[in-house]
Amino acid sequence: MRERITTLYGALAMLWALAVVVQVFLAGLGIFGASSFDAHESFGFTLHAILVLLVILAIAGPRTGRDIGMAVGLLVLVSIQISLVGARDSAPGLAALHPVLALAAMGLAVHMGLHVLRPGRREGATATV
Repeated sequence: MRERITTLYGALAMLWALAVVVQVFLAGLGIFGASSFDAHESFGFTLHAILVLLVILAIAGPRTGRDIGMAVGLLVLVSIQISLVGARDSAPGLAALHPVLALAAMGLAVHMGLHVLRPGRREGATATV
């Protein structure tokens, strides 16, 4: 069971990273006037909520300090990233870090997924269980 949860954790991290690409597209639609930022904002909050599930899976599945730390770190990073939007009027330079942190979050999510799903990791985890 733990191995399946670990695989789900890695797959969800990779899927989350892919969803960031969709999120960037939604931002582009808002920037270029094809639609408002409502879809970008709503989808962003959904992505944020998924990170809570990712933390729970990290605790239930891999259970290593590294995996739990990366999941919590990703949740904190995205929480900070979301909060930067509020600074757009008073500190636009600070708010400009919003998309930069999105790239960092996407990279961390890919690292989390690859770290758990790589063949050597999964075989080693099975041998020690």
